[in-house]
Amino acid sequence: MRPLKLTMQAFGVYLDKFTIPFENLGQNNIYLITGVTGSGKTTIFDAISFALFNSSSGENRGNAALRSHFAKDSVESFVEFEFQHNLKTYKILRTPSYQRKKLRGEGFILENSKAQITLPDGKIIIGVKEVNEFVEDLLGINARQFSQIALLAQGDFLKLLNCDTQTRGEIFRNIFKTLDFSMFQAKLKDETIALKKKYDFDISSLIQYISQIISSDGDLRLIIQENLSNNYPSQLDKLENLLQNQNKNDEKEVKSFQKNILKLTNQKLEKQQLQDKITQLIQLNSQKEDFENKIETAKKDFNIIEKDFLKLDDKNKKLNELSLEIKKLDEDYNNSIEIEKNEKSLLTEEEKFNSNKNLIKNNEEKLIKMKNNYLQNTYNFYLKLKNNLKNEQKNFKEIQKIYNEKQQNYNLIYNKYLSMQAGILAKNLVDNAPCPVCGSKVHPNPAKILDEEISKDYLENLKNDLEKTNENLSFNSQKCSVLSEKINLKFEEFENLKNRFSLNNFIFDEKNNEILEIDFEKNIKNISQDIEKLLEENNQINLKIENLKTKISTLEKNLKIKDKEKILSLHKELSLNFKNLEKEIEKIKKNYEENKINLAQLVSKNEIIIKQIKTFKNIKIDDFDLIKNEIKDLSCEIENQNSAFQKINSRFDFNKNILKSIQNKKKEFLETQEKYLEYKVLNDTANGTLKGRARIPFEQYIQGYYLDLVLNEANKRLLKLTQGQFQLLRKKDVSNLASKTGLELEVFDFYTYKKRSTKTLSGGESFKAALCLALGLSDCMTSSLGAINIDSLFIDEGFGTLDNESLELSMNLISNLSLNNRLIGIISHVESLKERIQNQIISIKTPLGSKIEVTF
Repeated sequence: MRPLKLTMQAFGVYLDKFTIPFENLGQNNIYLITGVTGSGKTTIFDAISFALFNSSSGENRGNAALRSHFAKDSVESFVEFEFQHNLKTYKILRTPSYQRKKLRGEGFILENSKAQITLPDGKIIIGVKEVNEFVEDLLGINARQFSQIALLAQGDFLKLLNCDTQTRGEIFRNIFKTLDFSMFQAKLKDETIALKKKYDFDISSLIQYISQIISSDGDLRLIIQENLSNNYPSQLDKLENLLQNQNKNDEKEVKSFQKNILKLTNQKLEKQQLQDKITQLIQLNSQKEDFENKIETAKKDFNIIEKDFLKLDDKNKKLNELSLEIKKLDEDYNNSIEIEKNEKSLLTEEEKFNSNKNLIKNNEEKLIKMKNNYLQNTYNFYLKLKNNLKNEQKNFKEIQKIYNEKQQNYNLIYNKYLSMQAGILAKNLVDNAPCPVCGSKVHPNPAKILDEEISKDYLENLKNDLEKTNENLSFNSQKCSVLSEKINLKFEEFENLKNRFSLNNFIFDEKNNEILEIDFEKNIKNISQDIEKLLEENNQINLKIENLKTKISTLEKNLKIKDKEKILSLHKELSLNFKNLEKEIEKIKKNYEENKINLAQLVSKNEIIIKQIKTFKNIKIDDFDLIKNEIKDLSCEIENQNSAFQKINSRFDFNKNILKSIQNKKKEFLETQEKYLEYKVLNDTANGTLKGRARIPFEQYIQGYYLDLVLNEANKRLLKLTQGQFQLLRKKDVSNLASKTGLELEVFDFYTYKKRSTKTLSGGESFKAALCLALGLSDCMTSSLGAINIDSLFIDEGFGTLDNESLELSMNLISNLSLNNRLIGIISHVESLKERIQNQIISIKTPLGSKIEVTF
């Protein structure tokens, strides 16, 4: 990446718009950025970093501070950066986010950051995120890596020179991307910790299983006690064999107990079955006696109910008679209701008939009034047309008078105009020159101009006005003719309507000029149709009235009882008697059927019991107490046998499960133990925790390799810059095994042939060493990060600590860098550098913001 042009406005300490044309440097690749402290020298690099990565170069300079404090709200902050990469030109435009005052009202509003990049083919990518991703992909580095490669700030690379292993490791982790190795160490450590927990858990589980063994063997008990005392599983194979032998012996005893208990249980079962049969026989004899007593009682009850059942025919006959009487009362009541309903309908139809008569009368009156009004309006319209004709005739006479006057005036002006044309021709006549009209060369009496103000346009306007007046006169004449025709037609219409309606008495209002526009014929027809519909409807209503009267008369003749209340009272009384008699008949039937069924069921059940009693052969009821005592003795023996069985069986089942758990956990424990010991060795090696060895973690070992590469590149320059006095070395003294080392630096002094700390170097010596270390780091970063091409380098301060000779050597070193087509920018206020470097960017500090002057 090589800068071509940088433009800033309202950025950092710069208020106005400034452009730095790096492309004008040509083949001279070294330039100086100079100015007083706080004038904005480093801001130039901030602008380039912001344009590329949306981030300033320093940790203490966030994007919020990029907006110039000198800028007014109306001034926009932006950076435009044009650069070349792999011989292709790109242009980026960015604006930082900042708060400004609202244009209206109080408070502030946030202006969001914006970005766009123009590609070599003219395509434009828009959006902060999109531009950031494109630039990082194009250059192959991020903002922090760019700052580390392209900007050598004095504080930063002095920190790299004198920092400890941990700090230098963090720097190298970011630069050479060794985080994966650190993550590998952490993952290996986590895996080892997890395996240790699993290993401890397996031991604890085995000890817990062993402690739960129920032992009846002396040797087994001793091994269990040994494991519990040491809290560690030992002699697992022997313990497993002893427990298996104990389980085999317990299993034999369990089977013996099970066989004996089964025999006793079968004997008890046989006795219980005999006891149950004696009990059933006793119960059946008792039930037989009970059923015989119930059958005798049921027969007596059935004989009484049967007598009532035989009298049901008389009661059913009476029930039918009541039903007929109730039915007749229902008919009378329904007819009475129907009469009332018809009387109401009759009243409604009569009211509707009278209402229609009134509507017919009103419509007839309305029809006469409508005809009269229409005739009146027709005549009024006729009068209005006559009045309009009179007015139009008056207008015609006035326009005709104006037309005559305008025609006379036009003729007069026209004659004057013709005379004026002759005067114009005569004005230019010369003796002995032919007249353009008659050709005579003698002009005894030439015409004179009477009125020079009459022009052709004026005459044309008079003619147009006359023609327009004539058009108005013709239009008015035609209008009068049309009105006259309309008057004749309207009067003829009036006479026809007058004869058609046969109306002679109506009043003409000649003052009324309003004509009602109505659809007269349609309204007349609608009203006539309404009258016809009402007449037809009344005819239908009249027929309904007659029918209703006939129906009411017929219903009244069929009524036996006319009083509706009396009908209801008698109906209620008969209905109650009917229901009571019906319930009585139903009750007799139900009692008869229930007692009949009950008697049959009792007889049937008694016969079944007698059959069951006959099946119990050779069963003696007197043996019941003897069998009961034998069952009791067998139950006691079975209980004793079960108690002994449960104790041995419980121990056998529990130990069998414990043995299975120990066998499974033993296998799992041995696998975990083997894997844990392997991981522990790897973890101690990778994380530098091996006892008796230097504490160098895997990541630091890799970083040490990169540090050796950096020191190799740095020493190539440092030996020349210090005239062969100093060489940087990686400290490899591992005498202190308790602390992590591996990235410590020391310097070898060829004048004394001794090693010493880098912190013992003077200010100028430290700057030389730090500069070479930073340049070596920059070279190695570019190499390690692959196809990264950063052709620009900023060196920020540090030259003030050098003497003239050291300064000369440093400048030679930098010149050699620029010979490789690398653009070197030195940020410094050292006066001697101003004399050495002709290409300068001068930052001038003012009370209203800094300014920039460019001398290349």
